[in-house]
Amino acid sequence: MSPFRRASDEASPDTTHEIQFDRPTRSARAAEDIRSAHGGRRLAVGVTTAAGVIVLGHLAHAVGLIGVFPPGGGSAPAWIAFAVVAAATVVATRGLTRVADWTNVLILVALSVPIVLDLAATANLLHLGVTPTAAPAAAALLLPVAALRETRTPVAASAVIAGVLAVAALLQAATAESWTVAGLAVAATAVVPVALVAVGVRGFRRLVGRELDLSLVQSTVATPRSAVGMRASEELAELDYDAEALLEDVGSGRVAIPLPPEAAEQAGRLAARLRIRLIEGRTDTWLRHAVTESAYLSRRVSIDDPQGLAGLLSPSQREGLLLALWLIAGQRRRKPSEPPLEVRVHCRECEARDPAGDPADDRFRSAEGMAVAIDLDVSGLTARRADAATWDALDNVGVHEIAPGPEGFRVRIDCRIDPTVRNPAPPSAVNPRGA
Repeated sequence: MSPFRRASDEASPDTTHEIQFDRPTRSARAAEDIRSAHGGRRLAVGVTTAAGVIVLGHLAHAVGLIGVFPPGGGSAPAWIAFAVVAAATVVATRGLTRVADWTNVLILVALSVPIVLDLAATANLLHLGVTPTAAPAAAALLLPVAALRETRTPVAASAVIAGVLAVAALLQAATAESWTVAGLAVAATAVVPVALVAVGVRGFRRLVGRELDLSLVQSTVATPRSAVGMRASEELAELDYDAEALLEDVGSGRVAIPLPPEAAEQAGRLAARLRIRLIEGRTDTWLRHAVTESAYLSRRVSIDDPQGLAGLLSPSQREGLLLALWLIAGQRRRKPSEPPLEVRVHCRECEARDPAGDPADDRFRSAEGMAVAIDLDVSGLTARRADAATWDALDNVGVHEIAPGPEGFRVRIDCRIDPTVRNPAPPSAVNPRGA
């Protein structure tokens, strides 16, 4: 089987212009490896260390309360149960980069045991200054879980634990008086660290995801004027595999000639899909592939380049345009009521002009005798809110003019195409099955 084939065998004939992009298996695996290499493991180690420090703090608090408990009481059974759960959690999640759902459920159920035992041991003792210790320590075990899987479940579980501890403290407010504040503070220690870690982990994942996606789509700046992207390469690999399978069946005699109706229909479908792909490949430039294959740009950026003029840009111009689109599309809305951010890119031919406004000489004309004008119509973002690095990136593309509007702005870029600067040479033909 071709290494580019997806796990799902359902492939539509034309998937180039879909909004969502499913990366090939090898690319997705490489992305996960890069994500870990960009500090994911260090983040998990740091969160685990913080959880250990919090647990040790609650344990020291529990040791200090030993002399305050009435005879025959204490939180020792709760801490023993906590130690068993903690050891089992470490063994169950050791070496994992993601906690399975069933493992997460077992951890949450097991954590209820030390919490119940601790609440039972400290019931009606808040007036003596006795607060739960094993229960908030159990919530600290959710910190590594938040770093290894989605953060909503750990935050919700810690909020439940904090709510139970707060209710237990408020029920003793009549007798505990000022110690009620200490009980509520202990309840806060169960949820605040988990919430902070969740915010940090979400920000880290968003940052790494954006930078990783940009790194992957930046490979398009080195492609020739008309080239296939990752999605098209995957589809061509599937077509290659299906065609070779059919030819092998014919060559081995498993399929007779003339072809039976089913085999002939399959061959016709393969030929039609290949023709569609070849026709679209004539105008599908690096810019269209970069936008389509990006999980971030594909949501906000649309390309109007029927002549494939973006392929005439040099690698430095391509990189500047891609970075500018990235910075614009990466802006987040300040208020939910703001209109959605959209960027429309329109490429067209124009007459090259020098900075003084006079027609440029033939050295700066494109291979077709014209320069390229790129219009960026941005809605949902004002020019003053755009990152300052956006204009620096556009300086590498060409001379640009900004026309601000009430809810957006428009950028006109005149790109000089120097024919002496060669576009990236097309790569040699490679058999997708051998890639």
